[in-house]
Amino acid sequence: MPAKRESGRRPAPSGPRASTGAGPRYRQILEALRARIERGIYPVGGHVPTESALCREFGVSRYTVRAALANLVEHGMVERRPGLGTIVLAPQSQRAYQQSIRSLADLFQFALDTHVAIRASTLVELDAATAAVLGAEPGERWLQVDSVRRTASGGPPICCTSSFLPDRLAWIGPELQDCVGPFYAHIEARTGEPIVRATQEIRAEPMPAHLRPLLDDRDGAIALCLIRHYFSAAGSVICSFNWHPAATFSYRMEIERKR
Repeated sequence: MPAKRESGRRPAPSGPRASTGAGPRYRQILEALRARIERGIYPVGGHVPTESALCREFGVSRYTVRAALANLVEHGMVERRPGLGTIVLAPQSQRAYQQSIRSLADLFQFALDTHVAIRASTLVELDAATAAVLGAEPGERWLQVDSVRRTASGGPPICCTSSFLPDRLAWIGPELQDCVGPFYAHIEARTGEPIVRATQEIRAEPMPAHLRPLLDDRDGAIALCLIRHYFSAAGSVICSFNWHPAATFSYRMEIERKR
């Protein structure tokens, strides 16, 4: 239900985090709409307000509203029908977990929106396969930090990560236990080495045996491994192997043409 107007002021968006100013604007609107659907303000079979109405309420452009609605469509909560508007299909997300990334800022927000717990931190000698990904030599010593990420503390795991820091930065390892936000941002701040480049590779592989009890213990389970590598002018800063269960995870990326 739209908030009541106060004289000369635009109504404040309702719903979780809608008025905090944290995160991309489309995500704030997405969370507000999702909360209204879950509470039955927009019931199954009913309609979400029109784009024009949402633009007026939240004080944003159609582009921003459409980005929020597109996320609801991807989660199976609504359907957009020409001439009929946006119809509610389900009160909750029909997809276990989706990660949508457009920039390093989105990665930062993802880290804030989820909960990570470090399981182990060990100085290791790289095997040949890991060294090849890191651009290092087999036998080099790197700090390996293993962690599990959940949507909230105590919730089901959505991802298991093995992060590798070069030996020159291993002293930062103990600080990561209390890190708020992504590891790369903490390392950047502590070392004074700005991130100048980041790469990402996505692989589909059999679920590693040691992660199956946590992520997907079915025979033949497949994992999506997102390998993110961050570099400063001095070289590699951190490389993370992020393992997600393929059956319940999707990755969405938006690409805009530069004008």
